[in-house]
Amino acid sequence: MPTVGYAYAFVDSEFAFVDLAFAFVDLAIAFVDSAFAFVILAFVFVILAFAFVTSAFAFVTSAIAFVDLAITFAISGFAFATSATGLFEFFNLP
Repeated sequence: MPTVGYAYAFVDSEFAFVDLAFAFVDLAIAFVDSAFAFVILAFVFVILAFAFVTSAFAFVTSAIAFVDLAITFAISGFAFATSATGLFEFFNLP
């Protein structure tokens, strides 16, 4: 009965080739999945870059707002001092 053993071995080797083909298909799918992962990762890095640029603009805008606020306080302080000086002169206060 060696021919039956050879037949089983032949069928078994054919299944091994089919398993190998499925392994290559799985490997190709894994490569495609990793490519999609890299594309998604690139989008994440682009979004992070936009977030950092936006936060930098927000920081610069808030710094400009603080300078504007300081200038406004200085102008209002000068206006208050000028009006107080005017009142002193109006009422002839020493």
